[in-house]
Amino acid sequence: MGKGPNSRSIMIGAVFGGLAFTLGLLPLSFPFPPLPYLRLDIAEIPSFIAMLMFGPAVGLISATSHFIALLMFGEWTPIGPLMKFMAVSSSLLGFWAAAHLTTGMGTRVCSFSLALLGAAARIIVMTLANYVLLTALFPFFLDLGAKYLSSFLGISLSTAGEKLFFVLLFTAIYNALHIPFSMIPALLLTRSLAPISPRLGSPSPWIITVAQSKRN
Repeated sequence: MGKGPNSRSIMIGAVFGGLAFTLGLLPLSFPFPPLPYLRLDIAEIPSFIAMLMFGPAVGLISATSHFIALLMFGEWTPIGPLMKFMAVSSSLLGFWAAAHLTTGMGTRVCSFSLALLGAAARIIVMTLANYVLLTALFPFFLDLGAKYLSSFLGISLSTAGEKLFFVLLFTAIYNALHIPFSMIPALLLTRSLAPISPRLGSPSPWIITVAQSKRN
């Protein structure tokens, strides 16, 4: 991911992480209807902006700062904060991989690839994490999720295998939806911030630099 972060990058990442925590306190989250205990929230947008503007290191610092704040003041500690951190950091990892694969291909191709690989990485990581959560740590969540899905789908989920499959499937759908939910506003805000990017310490947003760079 390039050189390690300097003090300016750490400061910027920490500011975005603080913003993420603050946004998470606002009543601006929306339940995912099939599994209402999962919520689409705007708290991931700052970490996405941090990466799109300043690169992977700053994005990860933002996500880590948010994670630390959630550990101190959040709910369901440490599992809740850890799951949120895994979701955001795996998305950022997918963004980084996509950026390397689509360098110089233009903003549209690069942005679409970021969303695609970000969603794929997030789904894989969070499916594994939720498998452990549902089967080993909090198995009562499996019955709760199955109850919600039975009501939503109008079907009976009787066996443990059926419950696990459908809960993991709809959790994966939720994670896939969270990428455009957070990334579209992040891209729009990054584009609007591009003119003042030099004042923020970057000649141009990282995503634009990657999209317009010449391929080797």
